[in-house]
Amino acid sequence: MTKHVGPSDPAETTGAAVATIAVVGVLGLVIAVLAIFRPGGGAEDPGPSAADVAVATRAPTQSVSAGQRIHAAPTVKPQRVGKVGKELRRKTQKVAARKPTTFRIGTFNVLGASHTKAGGNKKGWAPAPTRMSWATSIVQASDADVIGFQEFESPQVSTFLARTAGAWAVFPGNAGDPRNSIAWRTSVWELVSSATVPIPYFHGQTVQMPYVRLHNIESDQDVYFINVHNPATTGRWGNNERWRDAATAREIALINQLHAQDFPVVLTGDFNERDEVFCKVTGSGAMVSASGGVASGGSCVPPSGMGVDWIFGSSVIRFSDYLAERNGLVQRATDHPFVVTTAMIPPLSDR
Repeated sequence: MTKHVGPSDPAETTGAAVATIAVVGVLGLVIAVLAIFRPGGGAEDPGPSAADVAVATRAPTQSVSAGQRIHAAPTVKPQRVGKVGKELRRKTQKVAARKPTTFRIGTFNVLGASHTKAGGNKKGWAPAPTRMSWATSIVQASDADVIGFQEFESPQVSTFLARTAGAWAVFPGNAGDPRNSIAWRTSVWELVSSATVPIPYFHGQTVQMPYVRLHNIESDQDVYFINVHNPATTGRWGNNERWRDAATAREIALINQLHAQDFPVVLTGDFNERDEVFCKVTGSGAMVSASGGVASGGSCVPPSGMGVDWIFGSSVIRFSDYLAERNGLVQRATDHPFVVTTAMIPPLSDR
């Protein structure tokens, strides 16, 4: 006999649906309670896991077998790093890999062309182009890569640049008042910025003195270099002690300003003073002299055999091989010594 299935009883169908809805409701309540009371849940809940997201968002027809693990693509992209963040990361990486910065620094008063031209006060000296050729040979033989020049007048700038054939750059050179200029080897240093500071000279006359921020290509270290010429007391120009004091005060103020940028500073020049300028520049402990001497705790002991031509540097700089050469070709080129020294700035980790 064939059995026929009759239509479903409406009461039975309705009962099954109600039972299903009740079960789903209870399960939903349990899940909600567990979500609230699990560790880290509540208001500080970091949100569903990747697996939760995968299960919750899969298509209704997706088949999942027992033990199968579902991997969903991340739904939240990593935070974008802006320009500031990238620059900070770049600088951090450079600092971590930074090498010691070693260079040769000199200061050289080359006796201005006006002193030895017709009518000048230095009779019998060779003309400026000849003397500057000698001075250039002296600089090149010293292996210096930064020089602070004083009395560096226009014909001397032109001779120096011609003789070095593009291997050196000068600021301000003939683009401004060249008498006090800073020169550097372009294979060793890159110019970051340049500026001048007004310094009182003879009788208080303002002269713009240069300072530059140079970037060492090999080590990635930036250094500030300042070059000055303070007025002398002479029979021709009178007593300029007042203006030297004012000049030194401005130079120290500039050093403090540049130190606030966290870069080492080197100060070169003809200061026309000996122990007094040494004690003032190094007295705070922020600067040291390449030629030695001690200034600390209220006492000041200048180096022996000092002259008026100085090289000072931030206390982090270690100087060695100091030389003040007065003989040979130097005494034919100028009436000042050629002062040169080796400077080493240790990496940050060694300071």
